[in-house]
Amino acid sequence: MGVVIGILGGVGSGKSTLARILGERGLIVLDADQEARAATLQPDVLAAIAKRFGADLVSDDGSLDRAALADRAFADQASTEALNDIVHPEVRRRLAEQLAQAGSRAVVLDVPLLLESPLAGLVTIWVYLEAPEQLRDLRVATRGWADGERERRESRQMDLESKRSRADHILENSGTIDDLEAQVDALLLGIGVA
Repeated sequence: MGVVIGILGGVGSGKSTLARILGERGLIVLDADQEARAATLQPDVLAAIAKRFGADLVSDDGSLDRAALADRAFADQASTEALNDIVHPEVRRRLAEQLAQAGSRAVVLDVPLLLESPLAGLVTIWVYLEAPEQLRDLRVATRGWADGERERRESRQMDLESKRSRADHILENSGTIDDLEAQVDALLLGIGVA
């Protein structure tokens, strides 16, 4: 297996943007959110979600009302854990399969709650993406989230200082995309992936 980069940061810090930039530089990006969406298309996973969170979340054509699911799943810790227990095993299976297929190529894990995941043991380089709270709030507002939603979701995760303390490299993401790209290029050069 080649270098495996794990991305850490707060909600709205730009982790997906960082993953996209790394992908543009030729690294394989494994996106857990994308795999979670794919997992919820599987009939057994969809049935388990409907059983736990309500059959009204699944339309007649089999599509999932993701916004309503998020409201219910992030309402309290037990609900969040219940959703994770349903979806995460399949997501981990898919990601592990893709990691094995990557061979010696460098891989980026864009995985929420990565430090808490069994996949954390595969990471060889941790990168923490830092951004001010006010800017992160502005970013998540473009997702249509209600005021306080970022804080609510973040409160169910490991605290930012613990994540930051695990990092091998810290990138600052309060400037432009060009600023972030320059930091990424320097990082890749420094770790021998460029």
